[in-house]
Amino acid sequence: MELLKSKKHLISWLWLLSGLIAAPNYAAAEEWIYTIRPGDNLWNVTERHLNSMRYVHQLQQLNKIINPFSIPLGTKIKIPVAWSKQRTDGVTARVVNVQGAALLKRLDIDENIPIELGMQLFAGDEIRSENDSFVTIEFTDQSILRLQDSSFIRIDAMKIFGDFGLVDTFVDLQKGRTENAVPKESEIGTRFRIKTPSAVSSVRGTDFRVGIVSGEESTSSEVLSGLVQVTGDTKEVGIPAGFGTVTATGLPPSAPVKLLPPPDLGNTPSLYEQLPLAITLNPLDGAVAYRAQIASDQKFENLRTEFTTEKLPFRDGDIPDGDYWLRVRGIDANGIEGYDAVIAFTLNARPEPPFIIAPLPDGVADPITREFKWAIQPEASHYIVMVSKDAGFSDLVAKDTQVKTNDFHLTEPLTPGQYFWRIASVSATEGIGPYTDAMPFRMPFPGPAMEETKFDKSQMTFGWRAGGAGQRFHFQLARDREFQKILHDEQTSATQLSVQRPDGGTYYLRTKTIEADGFEGPWGPPQAIDIPYANPYWMLLPFAPLIDLLI
Repeated sequence: MELLKSKKHLISWLWLLSGLIAAPNYAAAEEWIYTIRPGDNLWNVTERHLNSMRYVHQLQQLNKIINPFSIPLGTKIKIPVAWSKQRTDGVTARVVNVQGAALLKRLDIDENIPIELGMQLFAGDEIRSENDSFVTIEFTDQSILRLQDSSFIRIDAMKIFGDFGLVDTFVDLQKGRTENAVPKESEIGTRFRIKTPSAVSSVRGTDFRVGIVSGEESTSSEVLSGLVQVTGDTKEVGIPAGFGTVTATGLPPSAPVKLLPPPDLGNTPSLYEQLPLAITLNPLDGAVAYRAQIASDQKFENLRTEFTTEKLPFRDGDIPDGDYWLRVRGIDANGIEGYDAVIAFTLNARPEPPFIIAPLPDGVADPITREFKWAIQPEASHYIVMVSKDAGFSDLVAKDTQVKTNDFHLTEPLTPGQYFWRIASVSATEGIGPYTDAMPFRMPFPGPAMEETKFDKSQMTFGWRAGGAGQRFHFQLARDREFQKILHDEQTSATQLSVQRPDGGTYYLRTKTIEADGFEGPWGPPQAIDIPYANPYWMLLPFAPLIDLLI
């Protein structure tokens, strides 16, 4: 037994020696990594993954393998691409999510095709996303590419090396941004590359982002986990997790810089009741701009919208009511985007409340009609109206949840003073929409009613109830109900007023209360008064011929 083992070791050493003598010189070239599994040896690995069995010796030499019969499990060996079996037939990708308008251009089809969920993608396909459109693509090795809005890629190549030893994916990003997740641990090896006009980002297992900034002049590469090799102008730079680089056209990648930390969303609201969204956050040191993304799931696999801003707050977003997740990242002066901050939020903006007619905020309610009126909201089946003594609506004086018309009347008078009201629309599809802001209004003292009127030959005296402390009254007497021909206009703090008696006929008077702080209530309803003629017309009948003669 010991003799047999010795012979095997001798054969191994002779084989290695012959490989060192016979093998051609190996210069550094593209290669992929294979992990030794149970049952593997150098011969069956070569048979499955390489073009020829003659590469056994070279593979042993390249990886400094002492015993080709027994290689420890988990050993990672390098396999040059040039020695590997390669195939492209049947290698496809798949659309696993699509949001909005995205189009596919295929080499053998003249027209653009709308991208649909589950669609297969092939090498040579071009994918374009429009504004607020997103496409998520899964490749054979389960690598994920999320194409952001207003972006354009071409799948240049998808290959399998060996017997599913490595999946090689090469994507050409010509516009916009991608967010990528390449599996770190998988039964299938992975090589994933994204090319832009100024750089190539290559990974074997990591989470990273690639974007074209400043038109097509430079490329940003941001590494969230793992390691990315970025190549520009024939120079390759390794970018570790937590760092990013910018590569300008014709130049090598810039020195890696740390990614900005997540923004502070401690004061960002979790409930929004109107559109567009006004997303506030605390400014982040080092950020010259921000990117916000909204998704319907916490993993952000179903993006709904995306927007950027240089000035806070964000003001954007046209999405249906519902529960969402928001993530925000800062962008530094180089165009490198930092780590995300994430928060859940709810949008309840529909149906929108109606436009208010009366009383307007800080307006006055009519103390007689006590009417609240608004424009018709076409989406609403009915409305909810609340009237309260406080802005928090904890001290309600009226509430009606089934107002079918666009007006509401209080059944009981309100004590003069300050109040608040609000209204919400209700629809059959959206349910209860957001309330308006608490709208303050004033219920004024009504104009005093005339309680006593006296006439003599030259004067008329009007009297009314006593006012409150500091109150005054505004009195008008007119020939017409519209008060265009005013005969007397006066303000007084007294409870009666005397005016010169006019000729006989019908006249109109009205009053309003002026409170101690100067606030003027509405005019009370006009009151008609008939003033007797000083000389009744029938006494003039005997003199009618003389009057005609004089005229």
